Amino acid sequence: MSRKSKVLMIYTGGTIGMLPKEEGNPLSPLVPASWKRLQNFVPSLKQLPIEVELKEMDPIDSSDMHPDYWVNIARVIRDNYEKFDGFLILHGTDTMTYTASALSFLLENLNKPVIITGSQIPVVNPNSDATQNLINSLKLASPETFGLPLAPEVCVFFGGLLLRGNRARKVSCSAHAGFRSPNFPPLGEVGEKIRINTEVLRKPSEKAFSINEVLDQNVLMFDIYPGMKPEVLDKILGIDGLKGVVLRTFGAGNGPTNPEFLGAIGRAVKDRKLAVVNITQCLEGMVEMGLYDASAGLLKLGVISGVDMTPESALVKMQFLLGMGYDIEAVKRLMQKDLRGEQSVNVFNLIYAGGEANKVYRAPAQQMEAGFRKDKIVKAHMRIDDATLPEDGSVELAVFMNYPGVDETTDTSIPQCLGVLKGNYNGAPVNLIVDCTERVSQVLNPDRPVQIALVSKTGHPVKWEGAFLSLYTSAGE
Repeated sequence: MSRKSKVLMIYTGGTIGMLPKEEGNPLSPLVPASWKRLQNFVPSLKQLPIEVELKEMDPIDSSDMHPDYWVNIARVIRDNYEKFDGFLILHGTDTMTYTASALSFLLENLNKPVIITGSQIPVVNPNSDATQNLINSLKLASPETFGLPLAPEVCVFFGGLLLRGNRARKVSCSAHAGFRSPNFPPLGEVGEKIRINTEVLRKPSEKAFSINEVLDQNVLMFDIYPGMKPEVLDKILGIDGLKGVVLRTFGAGNGPTNPEFLGAIGRAVKDRKLAVVNITQCLEGMVEMGLYDASAGLLKLGVISGVDMTPESALVKMQFLLGMGYDIEAVKRLMQKDLRGEQSVNVFNLIYAGGEANKVYRAPAQQMEAGFRKDKIVKAHMRIDDATLPEDGSVELAVFMNYPGVDETTDTSIPQCLGVLKGNYNGAPVNLIVDCTERVSQVLNPDRPVQIALVSKTGHPVKWEGAFLSLYTSAGE
């Protein structure tokens, strides 16, 4: 065993520290108590070979947690950063993942562990899970003493699992294993031994530690639901001072396709200049906008993808970016990029306006965003909306990228041909959705503008309403 580590334990209240409101009356409602009344219920705390110093904040039920409190926690960590090897935050379970997500953005260039834990049952109860969560969290917060790998990030430890804070979700209000990270593997597990998954840990920062102290609270989050009235949506999105919205949609990012619903969203994005991010109501999986027609309308309006971010992370990330002073367009770009390990992929979108031409339509070129890396492409798909031909009959539409000499005779087997739609045309507009992951990586040059062309291989004039090229690159450091 190595040197004796120092850990600052920050007590915020929550279930772990609940006692009956009326002393001596076990039937009175539970309220957060001071740590002084609780410390004797954890005698093993004094047996650990580490120095634990307590910082007691205003003990609250975590249902009363708020952004100003998050900033105060960040300030406590900043003021004590050089004195301690790690930090443990005792917190209620109901909003623990909001706090973990918020701190992941507020704490800049972190190279020490910040572990958040609590319990489903108060520490004074004989059946409490508090002691195990507390003791193991202290070990994780002092890795050198216990010969463990360093986890230099904001984590949730609960029920034997160490989770990335901005990936964690509360999945049970009663089970001791009450938290999971559905779209990301655990950072570690505690059983007979402590095992840390070093392959998924974030790297310590070599830059100076600092904190961000402003979260813009002019952001809201809500679920859409079947039959949601457009006038209700208009009222919500018309709140005075609102800057950003986290829209929780169905499945892979789908929503109603009726004009009234889309009209309300369109007014929010285009007229009120709101940043609207699309995340799924599902516990697992990710948003893939444009994959289904039910999300294509949102994509056209300028709604952006939150890929696989948790609701908590999406909300506080937007508060953080707005608080940093970015304009709405920059917020929309950065919401689709991984900043703290909060999402699995980065999203880059190229949007092309529609038009019509004789046999070949070339869309004006678009420039890739800064930060795009061709070698990290994990998925790419192209969506062409409402392509039409003026005559009935056989259809063969092909989409080409960065190929200036393309015409209806061009070979579709070359990499520059991203995909082909073949079939019998019945006079109605058709949508073309092509998985072009393999070919895009061969022909895309981030330093060169990206031009696409829609070609009628059957020789008829061609018309389309718009196109979207969505590129996904792997996140992480």
